[in-house]
Amino acid sequence: MILFVTGTDTGVGKTFITALLAKAMADQGIDVKVQKWVSTGNSNLSEDCVFIYELLGNKSDETIHGFQGTTGSDTAPYCLSFPASPHLASEKAGVTIKTKVIRDALFRLESSCEILIVEGVGGVLVPLTRAMLLVDLVADLKLPTLVVARSGLGTLNHTLLTLEALRYRKIPIVGVLLNSQGGEASSIVRDNQRTIAEIGQVEVFGVLPRVKSPLNALSSITPMADRILSVLKDLEHFLGTDYLDEIEK
Repeated sequence: MILFVTGTDTGVGKTFITALLAKAMADQGIDVKVQKWVSTGNSNLSEDCVFIYELLGNKSDETIHGFQGTTGSDTAPYCLSFPASPHLASEKAGVTIKTKVIRDALFRLESSCEILIVEGVGGVLVPLTRAMLLVDLVADLKLPTLVVARSGLGTLNHTLLTLEALRYRKIPIVGVLLNSQGGEASSIVRDNQRTIAEIGQVEVFGVLPRVKSPLNALSSITPMADRILSVLKDLEHFLGTDYLDEIEK
């Protein structure tokens, strides 16, 4: 199975959530791997992938330094130094982002594990190139998608717009997970959960509390991970067990 994790915008906590979901699943004995198609702001490796795999307990040089360069690896196909949207970062580097490179890496990595979690880049409408948005590739691949959103004031517009963009392209939506930035009014957070669920017609798995150390949130995210796995299995059954074979074509 493949789970795509997108955010409502940059800095919402996709990497943090991706790492914790992977850890919660791995702790249940699931063979899980993580991938990031385009990493910007670091050219020699994907710092996000390093953070995630270190949380999973994999600190080997082979893992950390296997994410090298613009030609990258299956874990991080493109690593670009300019901290910007993939389309601009690739232009600055003189690199052409090719969807075939991403697709091939996706299916090679997916075939080597039980669950592959793919972390997105910013929000879903971020351009990979000037001719393709991130969401267009996700739609082409028909990847079940989890939306990570802030839990406090301002999240309704961003989250509902993201859900609308996914639905317009018929992308299977797994649900929404809210990430606390700390200091939000509890009444607003509760209403945001309810409003996103009702208006967005989507399952909201809960709110991940702000913590000092990632592992302190593991007990909170574990039941959410269980529910996400259940939804993924239902989606796989609904889409057909051979849907991965179809999109590989």
